[in-house]
Amino acid sequence: MSIAQKAQQQKTLGALASLTEAKLIGSPERIIQGVGTLLAAQKGEITFLAEPKYRDQLLKTKADAVILKEIHAKDCPVFALVVEDPKLAFAKVLQALFPLPVSTATAHPSAVIGQGCEIDPTCQIGPNCVIGDRVKIGKQVILHANCVVGEDCEIGANTIIYPNTTLYSDVHIGKHCIIQSGAVIGGDGFGFANDRGKWVKVPQLGGVRIGDGVEIGANTTIDRGAIEDTRIGNNVILDNLIQIAHNVEMGEGTAMAAGSAIAGSTKIGKYCLIGGACGIAGHINLADGVTLVAGSMVGQSLEKGTYGSGLPVRPVMQWKRNMMRLNKLDELATRLAKLEKEVHIQEKES
Repeated sequence: MSIAQKAQQQKTLGALASLTEAKLIGSPERIIQGVGTLLAAQKGEITFLAEPKYRDQLLKTKADAVILKEIHAKDCPVFALVVEDPKLAFAKVLQALFPLPVSTATAHPSAVIGQGCEIDPTCQIGPNCVIGDRVKIGKQVILHANCVVGEDCEIGANTIIYPNTTLYSDVHIGKHCIIQSGAVIGGDGFGFANDRGKWVKVPQLGGVRIGDGVEIGANTTIDRGAIEDTRIGNNVILDNLIQIAHNVEMGEGTAMAAGSAIAGSTKIGKYCLIGGACGIAGHINLADGVTLVAGSMVGQSLEKGTYGSGLPVRPVMQWKRNMMRLNKLDELATRLAKLEKEVHIQEKES
């Protein structure tokens, strides 16, 4: 068993079955001390089968137990946890075997802490952290090395902020959040006015408000509001390398994949799914439950539904031909309109 697969905490199959509300086929006393793939897992480890195309691997597995659906249980050569959603159950098992780090309730001597702060004694503050004045930090918060927390920020209980993350002033983070390395929250929005060719900066006076249970990926940026706040709802998950502009509002439970960007003052509804590399224009509204296929460009408000745009990849010669035809689209439309007019005249005359 590799170190990467070895669990931080051991659990019995019975405990894992209870946790995942699974039907257990096998011994509830069997100890699980690691995880692996269907082919790589060994004795003492658990794995899962979510896709039928991997059924052949199930027949060869050497794991102690497999999480799977009822339809595959009869083919399982080892113990099984039978559930409706194996991927979800496996996620819960991973959380149990590999729990998040717990605060050591220490502050590194190199940390710099401003005046008027309220920092719970159970917090962990890593090396070279800088905390501004009047900051409030709740119970069991972990600030890893080199984090910067600006003045008047608030961080809710049990939140983990990984190294080299920057919170500008007046950023409020909820409880049980995870912020990955390099994220920048509360930087100035892209606000400028043009004075006869010279750009004049518009001061960004709002803050950022982030709800509970939010995860923010590495190097993602969330700009502060221009006057009012930028707002991210509860249970939102943001991938790496995302840009969220000033005064964006994002509803509860929405998920956004890497490389996407939202321009200013756009409102995203609840439980939206936004694929990677999407571009969303400013000052529009996406209703609850909107799904955007990866690479979509959105320039108007959308009602609930699934949307896509852009051209999927094609062999280069076919792509060139398509582009040549696309460049002639106006000409073809004009010719078609002319022909339709001529046909209409002929039909009237006949």
